Amino acid sequence: MNKNMKQLPFFAPIVLRLGLSGVFVWFGASQILDPGAWISYIPTIAVHVTGLSSLTLVTCNGIFEVLMALLLVFGIWVRPVAALLFLHMCGIVASVGLDSIGVRDIAIATGLLSVTLYGNDIISWHYAPPVPPEGLLPKK
Repeated sequence: MNKNMKQLPFFAPIVLRLGLSGVFVWFGASQILDPGAWISYIPTIAVHVTGLSSLTLVTCNGIFEVLMALLLVFGIWVRPVAALLFLHMCGIVASVGLDSIGVRDIAIATGLLSVTLYGNDIISWHYAPPVPPEGLLPKK
């Protein structure tokens, strides 16, 4: 196998983290710039529980998503940020249901779970090489 091809897996966690960040920047910015277009996605229970208007909830959600995405882009607190976004996506899937949007969101949540499990990659702020679980690798 070509030497360069063997080096490609090194980039996988970086591409995944940055790609997911782009998704959240896009959706978060869309919610901030045009919150009215997103009001129909706010569950009525969220309005009743928080006492906030749907417009405020959409704007706050957009700000949350953009801030979390920026932390991921810069590789700051990768594991906790990815875990928060994973839980956030689980809540969205629970709210939306298993239609075409929900299935897409499950894929995004799965990617976030992968980033949570992997943690910091080589270009993250606090990189440390991953350590495989005891007994997982063959003995030399």
